[in-house]
Amino acid sequence: MPKDKTLTYCQLHDKLRELGFEEYSVEWNGKRGVALEHPRVAASRIILPERAAADPVEPFYMNYVLMALRSRGFFPETNPLLT
Repeated sequence: MPKDKTLTYCQLHDKLRELGFEEYSVEWNGKRGVALEHPRVAASRIILPERAAADPVEPFYMNYVLMALRSRGFFPETNPLLT
């Protein structure tokens, strides 16, 4: 059985920056977080909680990021121009 690869917050932020996302700090409901937004893609803002770089990304947030990327056409299967 293959081992699960755990993605850390540092790795996730690096991957999103590779896609062109810009990162900045935010505060939401009194809690600090990180917003990532693509400057040329409408409604692409992703807000994540502030975590240590080595912490694994929780499944809830990983699914949220994947849903946002799919809905904005960052994956070939959802963007006919990339297939």
